[in-house]
Amino acid sequence: MEPEAISEPNKHSVYRTCGIAAVLVFFIPLIAGYFVAPITGDNPMGDLQELFGMLAGLSPLAIFIVIFLNNSIKALLAMVFGILAGIPTLLFLGFNGYIIGAVVSALQSEMSGALIAASLVPHGILEIAMIILSCALGLAVGMESIKYIFRRRSAVKATLVKGLNIYLKWVLAGLFIAAIIEVIVTPLIVLLVGGESLSLLR
Repeated sequence: MEPEAISEPNKHSVYRTCGIAAVLVFFIPLIAGYFVAPITGDNPMGDLQELFGMLAGLSPLAIFIVIFLNNSIKALLAMVFGILAGIPTLLFLGFNGYIIGAVVSALQSEMSGALIAASLVPHGILEIAMIILSCALGLAVGMESIKYIFRRRSAVKATLVKGLNIYLKWVLAGLFIAAIIEVIVTPLIVLLVGGESLSLLR
């Protein structure tokens, strides 16, 4: 019989704790990026414009594949590398949160709040939720790794296997849908709102 990743009494509380931690580690840097980036001069728009330039000549199907593979691989690595005491997962969450906050801050000088929301929210809600879920699973693996380091009873392998199962069943499906929304739905909503700055189909 395969052992459970975490004992039954603590299983839900551990995953809940990891989920809360993942949310906080993502959104606190996001808020910081929104307010701090204008002061420090951090502006990721140059990189974004370069990325959109690379995608501009691709077909919608190719753009979908690029987005889906990019997000899927990053989500998988963020979870798997949680085995290193969760440190890579935490850095990944914090960095991406800060960048998104900085992007939103920078966009305010170029477009309205409604247009920013139309450009990011339709696909972003599901995409970010799946990334946070994957990272929460990575943090659970990290917690088991820390137990192992300190020679306490741990279940690193079982927790990682459980995380991979959830990744394959839920995270990939969510990122697949989010990529479809980003390529097809988001550009239409952006056009309806009255802009095209972040539309991948322009």
